[in-house]
Formats: sequence, C-alpha cells, structure tokens
Amino acid sequence: MQFRLLGSVEAWHDGRRVPLGPRKQRFVLAVLALEANRLVPVDRLVELAWPDSPPRSARHAIQVCVSRLRAVLAQAAQEAVLATEGSGYVLRTDPMRVDAHRFRSLLARARDAGTDEQAAAVFREALGLWRGPPLAGTAPEEVRARLCRGLDEARLVAVEDWIDAELRLGHHRALLDQLAELSAYNPLRERLVGQFMLALHRSGRTADALEVSRHTRSRLVDELGLDPGPQLQRLESAILRHDPTLDPTGREPAPARRRHTPLVSPAQLPADVAGFVGRGEDLDWLDLMLATREWRPSTAAAVPVISGIAGVGKTALAVHWAHRVRDRFPDGQLYVNLRGHATSPALRPAQALARFLRALRVPPEEIPAEQDEQAAMYRSLLATKRMLVVLDDALDAAQAHPLLPGGPGCMVLVTSRAPLADLEEASPLVLDVLPADDAVSLLARFADAGRVEQ
Repeated sequence: MQFRLLGSVEAWHDGRRVPLGPRKQRFVLAVLALEANRLVPVDRLVELAWPDSPPRSARHAIQVCVSRLRAVLAQAAQEAVLATEGSGYVLRTDPMRVDAHRFRSLLARARDAGTDEQAAAVFREALGLWRGPPLAGTAPEEVRARLCRGLDEARLVAVEDWIDAELRLGHHRALLDQLAELSAYNPLRERLVGQFMLALHRSGRTADALEVSRHTRSRLVDELGLDPGPQLQRLESAILRHDPTLDPTGREPAPARRRHTPLVSPAQLPADVAGFVGRGEDLDWLDLMLATREWRPSTAAAVPVISGIAGVGKTALAVHWAHRVRDRFPDGQLYVNLRGHATSPALRPAQALARFLRALRVPPEEIPAEQDEQAAMYRSLLATKRMLVVLDDALDAAQAHPLLPGGPGCMVLVTSRAPLADLEEASPLVLDVLPADDAVSLLARFADAGRVEQ
C-alpha cells in the first residue's frame, strides 16, 4: 500500500485508490503517516483535529477513526499495520511507502549525486511526487501549515537546488518561465530572485535582471527594513559590470531590451464587512482554491465564481475573504464593481481595463484606445506579479473574460448572479441563504439579544 500526502491524502493498493472515508479520518491517517513508525499520542491527535475547542467526544471520535482505518488497511496487512501502543497509535510501515518520506530520501540521493545531470534528474523525480499542498483538504490552513512547514520549506530548497544544477548545465532559457512564476510567489526569497536574475542576464535580458533586483531591494526595505544580502548584492554588481564569469559560455550576454512602466502596489479592496458571520465552509473552499493555485502555478488554475440570488451575500463573502488573504498577494489587490445587475449601465470591459491600468500607474496618454491592446498591456504588467483581482457583480463571461490576467501569480475572484459556466476555468460556488443559526447570530449583532432569542 502506498500513502500519498503531498497533495490530497490518498492511499493506493494494487493500482487502485482505496477509499479513506471522511475528512477527519483522512487527517488522522495523514498525521500517523507523517510520523510513520513513531508513537502519536491520542491527545496530540485531538489537539490537531480540533485546534480550537475539542468536543467531549473527541477521544472517542479518534478511536472510531482508527477502527475504521484498520478495516481499510486490512487488505494490505503485510504492508501497513495501525497499532495501539500505550496512550497512542503507531502506523507500522516501510517509510518509502509514504511519499513525504520518499521525497526526503530522494533529496539525500540528489545531493550525493556525482554529476549535475544525475542530481537534476533525481531532484525532478522528488519534486514530481508533489500534487499540491501537503494534506490538502483535510485540515484548516493554520493546522496544515503547522504540520507541514518543514516539508514546505524542504520543497522550496529542493526547487532551488534543482535550479542551481540546471543553471550550471546552461539551461537558463528553459528555466525563465518557471523562475518568473516562482519569484512571483516568493518575492522575498533572495536565492530564487538571484537565480531569476542570473537566468535573465544569461538570456540577454540584463535590464530586466536589474529591474528585478531593484524591485526586490525596494520590497525588502519596505516590508522587512532590510537590505539585500551580500550574495544578491555581489550578483547585482557582477551583472552591472557584465562579468563574463556569469555566462557559462564565457561570452558576454547580448544587449538587453527595455522594460515596461514600473509597477506600484494598488490596494483597492472595499472595507471589510463589520461583524461578518458564518460561511465557514465557503471560506474553507476559497482557501483550498488559493492553496491549490499556489502549489500548481504552471497549470491552468480555476477561477472561483461566487454566484447566487440578489442580496445573498456574494460581495460580503468575496471582500471578507480577500481581506483575510491580502498578505498572500504582496503586489496588490485590484477591485472593480462591474455593475452587471445595477440600475445604471454595466461597466464595459474597456472601462474596467482603463481603471486597472491607471491604478497600475500607466499614464493616461499611454493607455491604448482599443480594448484588445488595453488587455494586452494589462496582462503584460501583471505577468510576473502576484495580485488578487476581484471582479464584483459580473453580468456574464464576456464582460469578465478580458479582465483575466495571464500571470501565474495572480488570482481572480468573480461574483455574479449567474455561475458563468462558459468562463474559462470557472469553478462555481453557489451561495444559499445563511443557515438559521448563523442568521440568528448575525441578527443578534444588530438587535437586543434577548429579543432575538424570543
């Protein structure tokens, strides 16, 4: 039996996926598999499964999960056994049957490899085990991050080590797109930034490499109060003097092209909703959409579309969630009310694009008159940025489509009365009215609690 934790939690046996039951049950198995062959106390499982306030029945619920998991594992008893030891449980199995442990083993092999070709191949094999954020969909993000912080960091370091090997092999041009994505998602990670700068310089794009360096320096100062580290400073100096040792062929790079208008960080979200209540499952779904996008930046990412009847709370949910995750989009947040269902005329895509371009500090005289050219400039400005774009009250897919940025670091959130099924990569979230308990809690915030209880 094989256990997959680097993405959604899965078990496979004889080439078939094994049903693992509900989310809590999958989470218990994931924790035990992360600690394969080590005792995990029941209290630890309870604390992780219910981080805020565990119910009185929590220990019994864990016992039920373990009992059901034993039935699942029974079909491969020689390969994995869930044993009770003292006040906890142990998953007895070969660690190489767990992708997280196999990943670490492959990293050790790659770092002991004799050549860069061998190392790069093993790093690719290790990174190929990843299908998304570890334990995706089994726990709240804060619990997932707490359990998997070491794995997340190991993955990033492995990516950097693999890129170093590929750069030494002279594969800088093939790495440019991936480095643009990675540096957009990790703008303060100086090693990745340096790799991106080196690949740009070697590809004849010295001006772009220096722009990346200036942008990183400004962000480090603004957000952390720090200057770039000595390694990044030395690299910038070497690029400025066209040091031939930076080029693996020993030749100076070709002249670089000019770069577009510098970008600032807009923050256009409306004020967060005071006293926001409920929608826990909907917020979790949006969190999962973001996590999946962050870990699969090279693939076509879904566009969440929050739909529902008028007044159900689509905008409130979108704005509240956007404020919760705004720190994940350090290049800024764009917002527009498309007025798709307002009494006034709906906003034309060209009008919305012009607003976005002005927010990105494009001088009015440089904004193209044609919508297609506006959209092209908009996509270019956001190509390597990490931004959240909220399109509120869209009328239809035709209105929203030109406003989708092409950059892998950007995420779009749309609200509409219709699910916009014909919008590329649309992933619908249909809102219903608040459940009764949440509705009462909301009413109690604005009325006398005693009267509400009556």
